[in-house]
Amino acid sequence: MTLRVNGEEIQIDRYAKYHATRFDATIAMVKKYGGGSLVELGGHPWAMTSRLVADPNVKLEATVSAEEIICWSDEIPVTSKQYEMDIGDGTPKHFRNISANLERTLFPIGAEVDMVLACEIIEHVTRAPHNLLLNINSWLKQDGIVILTTPNGSQLENPFRVRAKMPAFRPSVYSRHNYVFTMDGLVDLVESCGFTVVESMFYSPYARTGLTNLYRGLYDIGPRYLKNKLAQSLCVVAKKTETRTSASRLPKVYAADTGWDNLDASAMPSGQSISLE
Repeated sequence: MTLRVNGEEIQIDRYAKYHATRFDATIAMVKKYGGGSLVELGGHPWAMTSRLVADPNVKLEATVSAEEIICWSDEIPVTSKQYEMDIGDGTPKHFRNISANLERTLFPIGAEVDMVLACEIIEHVTRAPHNLLLNINSWLKQDGIVILTTPNGSQLENPFRVRAKMPAFRPSVYSRHNYVFTMDGLVDLVESCGFTVVESMFYSPYARTGLTNLYRGLYDIGPRYLKNKLAQSLCVVAKKTETRTSASRLPKVYAADTGWDNLDASAMPSGQSISLE
C-alpha cells in the first residue's frame, strides 16, 4: 500500500503487513471503548494513522510524532503542522501532527479527547516514561481512556527460567528499545500518573517461526506464569480518574540517575529519597 502524505509517497506494505495483527487488535480495542476523539502517539510512518482516519467512529484530533530525525534531544520545540493524507479512497484526510519531546516537555494540545493511543511508544523513551503518561493525562477528558502496548520484558526463550533476562527498566543511550517493562511495572507506572487500570492482557501479535509457534497455544491455555513468559506483548487499558501534573509516587521503574522530574516528593514514603536534576 502506498500513502501520499503532504504530497510525499510512503510505501508501507512491509510495515503494515508485519504489524497487521497488532493494528487489528488495536482498532478492536478502540471500538470496544467507544472511539470518539482520539490522539495517536508516534504516527510516522502513518500506517496505523491511515486506519484511524478511515474509521467513521474516530475523530483523529492529532498525532504526536517528532518530525526531527534525531535522538529526542531536550531542545525539540513543540510545533504543530497540518497534514493531508491520501489513502486511495478518493477523499483526502486531514489531521494535525504535533512534534515534541513527550518525555521532557509537558504541553497542551488545545483540546480534551476521549482516547489516546500509545502503542509501541513507551519503550523508546530514554529517561522519564512517566512524563509521557502525564502528558496523556492532561489531554484526556475525565474518565478518558488510554490504550498502551509495549513488548513484554519478561518474555523468555526458556519459559521455565525464574527471572527475566532484562530488568523492568533500564536507561540507555537511544538506539531502539530503551526500556523493557514487566506487566507489574507497567501497571504501577500507569497508576502513579492518575489512571485506574480497567484491563491488562498479554498477547502475541507477531508471526513466530519454528518451535516457537507452540508458544501461542501454550500461553492461550496456560496460567498467568506462562502468559508472562511466552507472550510477545503487553496491553494496558486505563481510565483517567485523577488529574495529575506529577507522579503520585516513585514508580517501580524509577532510576535515580536519569534526571526524573515531575515527581510528587510530598507523597513519597518517609526515608525514600529522590534525586532530581
